Amino acid sequence: MTNPLRPSHPSNGKKAVTKRKIAGSTQLSDSEFREFIAELFAAAAGMQALRRAIARSIGLGGAEFAVLLAIWRLERPGPIGIKGLANHLHVSGPHITDEVKRLVRLGYLQKSPDPADLRALSLKLTRQGTKLLASLASTLDDINRHLFEGITAKDMRAQRTFFRRLIERSATCINRL
Repeated sequence: MTNPLRPSHPSNGKKAVTKRKIAGSTQLSDSEFREFIAELFAAAAGMQALRRAIARSIGLGGAEFAVLLAIWRLERPGPIGIKGLANHLHVSGPHITDEVKRLVRLGYLQKSPDPADLRALSLKLTRQGTKLLASLASTLDDINRHLFEGITAKDMRAQRTFFRRLIERSATCINRL
């Protein structure tokens, strides 16, 4: 049985010229599709590098910075725990636990029992953590303006739908390998 994720290649040594049907009636040449994938990975790598550079500017690692930013955003409607944070960032709970321990030691986060479930933890920025992120607000605004200039809300909503599909389907594909 052939694995659809590992297609067979022509054995005659010649490149196959194919059209790929992707999402509905859109057809891309093999070359266009491969370029699209390369650009997708380059964009993700660029965003990761940007996160690391911003984090480095305040003495943190990229993952620590991502945790702080997520808590800054997610704690506004109410308490956030390890599991909710891990789900939001699409990483494992143990990964979040390690980052949280370091951020607590640095004085940027505080942990307390979750009032709804005393077995779980609730995470909250300390004054020091809030002050650190607030000091970056202007820089983050400038970066976001530059990155997303000319992109409409409609474009962003479409991209979010696309990214959510990729996140979900990439996990499925990994499990098939």
